[in-house]
Order: sequence, then structure tokens, then C-alpha cells
Amino acid sequence: MAANKLTIRLTEDQQKQIHDATGKSITELNIDLGAMGQLSQKELDTVSGGVIAFEGKV
Repeated sequence: MAANKLTIRLTEDQQKQIHDATGKSITELNIDLGAMGQLSQKELDTVSGGVIAFEGKV
């Protein structure tokens, strides 16, 4: 089912950033949308690299 697969081709700059950070060469990301579940706000913050503060709490 190709409709459940998502391929993201990375730009040269994105590839360089990943290589500089990990030492690995990655040209594209393949995501199986059928295998994904819902992320909690905390999980989303973690994978996106950000932190959201609510009422002065992190």
C-alpha cells in the first residue's frame, strides 16, 4: 500500500547536518504511516527538539 508510505528526500544541507552530527550518510527518510501512533505533547517536544512551557513549568 504505497498510500501509507511517505518518502522525504533530504536537501544537501540537511544531509550535511545529519552527517556532521552522526557520521552517517542519509539521503532520504522513509516513513510507514500505517505504523505510526499518536504522539503525546511531551514525545512531540522530544522529537522536534523543542520544549513547551505551560504555566511556568517545563
